[in-house]
Amino acid sequence: MGNSHRGVSRSKREILINVRPYEKRIAILEDGRLSEVFYERPDSTRLVGDVYKGVVNAVLPGLQAAFVDIGLEKAGFLHVEDVESRSLLDDALGEDDDEDEGRPHAHREDTAGKPIDQLLKVGQEVLVQITKEPIGTKGPRLTTHLSFAGPFLVCMPGTDFIGVSKKAREPQQRRALKRMIRELKSPECGYIVRTNGLNESEAEFAKQMKILEAKWEACKQAAATLSAPSLVHKESDTSDTTLRDYFSDEVDAVWIDDRAECATVVGNLKVLSPDKVGKVKLYTGEESLFDHFGIEDELEKNFHRRVPLRRGGYLLIDRTEALTAIDVNTGGKVKGRDQGKNILETNLDAAWEVAKQMRLRDMGGLLVVDFIDMDSEEDKEAVVREFKKAIRQDTAPISFAPLSQFGLMEITRKRIRPDAVQEQTNSCPTCHGAGYVPSRELVLASVDRWLRRYRAKKGTPDITLALSPHMIELLTDNRAQVFKYLEQSHKANIQLVEDDEANIDEFRVFATRSGEELTVSNSAA
Repeated sequence: MGNSHRGVSRSKREILINVRPYEKRIAILEDGRLSEVFYERPDSTRLVGDVYKGVVNAVLPGLQAAFVDIGLEKAGFLHVEDVESRSLLDDALGEDDDEDEGRPHAHREDTAGKPIDQLLKVGQEVLVQITKEPIGTKGPRLTTHLSFAGPFLVCMPGTDFIGVSKKAREPQQRRALKRMIRELKSPECGYIVRTNGLNESEAEFAKQMKILEAKWEACKQAAATLSAPSLVHKESDTSDTTLRDYFSDEVDAVWIDDRAECATVVGNLKVLSPDKVGKVKLYTGEESLFDHFGIEDELEKNFHRRVPLRRGGYLLIDRTEALTAIDVNTGGKVKGRDQGKNILETNLDAAWEVAKQMRLRDMGGLLVVDFIDMDSEEDKEAVVREFKKAIRQDTAPISFAPLSQFGLMEITRKRIRPDAVQEQTNSCPTCHGAGYVPSRELVLASVDRWLRRYRAKKGTPDITLALSPHMIELLTDNRAQVFKYLEQSHKANIQLVEDDEANIDEFRVFATRSGEELTVSNSAA
């Protein structure tokens, strides 16, 4: 990938936050290369981490699970493994019983082995937290084991557990951290020291504990006063949680192209991690932030079915309701004499690209990769080793089976939220979901980028923009805020023309005075 940002070195890790009225995008760069991307739109609120006071509306002994009404469109799914024998709602409401006397904040191990119908009953109120976003026809996944994550610590109300990240391998360091946490913490909460916190001071731990335990206190107060179903605690937005999880000492810079967002991030860091404030930088260049760092074109390829490989060949990625199928193809690469060598190289490249695409598209669930058939057992083992190395940087839990006799590799990757393609596309009404067309926001982003690039090359334009009726509706909705943004951001005078024959992903741009078409063909996909 070409990178127009000259200052990126091989050892750098950077976070880019691109803010637009219709969308926020957060990209993680490792050694100047795109490794992960997150999207946030005004109409797609993040739910993971939110705490609700819910009502059990069904208990299913056969599934060892319950459905809980938390006020969303779909009821949440609560498995028996995620249920405390006594809900934290009792603690929140100040209730007690003889069973827990003398150890009110101990981790309640007696849940193990009890069936769901002995733990919950229909109509019971429970305090639950969302651990997995609703996806497709499925409601959110819930747990009664609440946790609140900070940059250095994870707070777990109702437990006395103290843990340390596995990255701390020295027994002496682990014991010292556990001793420090036990002396600082409230008896009502347990803690896990995250990797980012292994080298933090006692003062920083104490400050973060105060913040996290304040969240729990606020939850208890809300649970005591609100009627179910109700939202008790709202987790931070995507940029806050991304910075919390990824802004470690290894990050060299956080680039933000919006002054208000930059000020918010700096303000939060002054409270949580004042030593990192200097790494936050406001980007003010004429070129778009993602173009400047050379990742915009690569991001657009995320929505393509066909993905090229480094040394020729390509992947075909098809998502179904049950699984994601990835087919590895050589294309025209296998034309030389050493066909076996070419196949191995293609499969090795595919192993790295599959790992990369899983992160970029945030693919989850079951994936099946159809590698090109190889006769050599040694070559098969080489592909498996390459894939194992390629997934080391992925923070999502992954398991996979060795290549089958048919050259198939089965992979499972934990799914927490809908994958990026699902988030950024709509099911095609013509093909009834067999394929996809870009969402209006994705098309708008293409128009935005086109105008920015045109202005950088040609200067301030007076243009006429021809779009489908659906896109005209988006631009003129809500007091035409998005249309005003396009004109002000690009210092352009824009005339809108409705093109009834245009597909939603098509747009044409004309010079208003001469009528000359400035675009030949455009597609958001």
